[in-house]
Amino acid sequence: MKKFYYIYKVPIISALLFIIIGIFVGLFKSNILYFYLFSGIGLADYLTRFLTIRLPKYRHYFRLIVQFFVALFFVAWLAMVIGVNFQFSEIFFDAYAGIITGALIQLVVARLVLPFILGNSFCSHACWTGFIFEMLRRKDTKEVKIYKRSEFLAWTYMLILAVFSITIASINNPATDEGLRKIWILADNLFIILLGLVLTTAVGSRAYCRLLCPFITISSVIAPFSLFKITPVNAISCNNCKRCNDVCPMLIDVNSYVLKNNQIKDKMCLQCERCVSVCKKNVLELKNK
Repeated sequence: MKKFYYIYKVPIISALLFIIIGIFVGLFKSNILYFYLFSGIGLADYLTRFLTIRLPKYRHYFRLIVQFFVALFFVAWLAMVIGVNFQFSEIFFDAYAGIITGALIQLVVARLVLPFILGNSFCSHACWTGFIFEMLRRKDTKEVKIYKRSEFLAWTYMLILAVFSITIASINNPATDEGLRKIWILADNLFIILLGLVLTTAVGSRAYCRLLCPFITISSVIAPFSLFKITPVNAISCNNCKRCNDVCPMLIDVNSYVLKNNQIKDKMCLQCERCVSVCKKNVLELKNK
């Protein structure tokens, strides 16, 4: 039993975390559907990580397949059918109306609780816009000028979104108008996707996530302290090929961490494990210190 837990502790801890969150949110909202929602996400993540361990060669494909279905559920059902907006603006719409819905719950769960355990992994395992950006990311990063993240720009963008959202809420709050809410959901998501694609074309892979995303801006404060991180377990075998750098969607210099035999503590790491998969020397692994 101990051996099983040692091998599968990441998927076990992840699944249990989401189930516990589902219980608390379900009780808080007096709605068992929240328990089913978070438990479902936890079990989907467990399945991904379990298959990853059993069949590491297909690690990346398992993650993307599960992320696609989770993203499809969020967008096609919860957003467009039920009318739940998970984008940052909805937090302020709800606050202005004095209600709590998906956006605030996502902020607390995915950006304030989960980062202590698994960093920014929500972005690489469940985020719907992140899935689109990863699938359409530019791989020819050598042909574009790579802009480093500016914390001033990221926090300013978040502040502008907050002020803009509060202004909209004071005029005609989408949180209290069902017809307007669905229009806003569509417009909000399309704006982020189009802005992300423009930035990706201009400055490389997942540029919106790297430079602007307000949710990552928040969770990245906690992510460096996460329990589990990408860790060199066989650094001496590294041949300095830098393929780990080439595949990182957040353009992190993974190789420099390996050469120093340090865990990847970069606040932008999504724990997508692309670097783990691409390494032919099995140098890297997602584990606790």
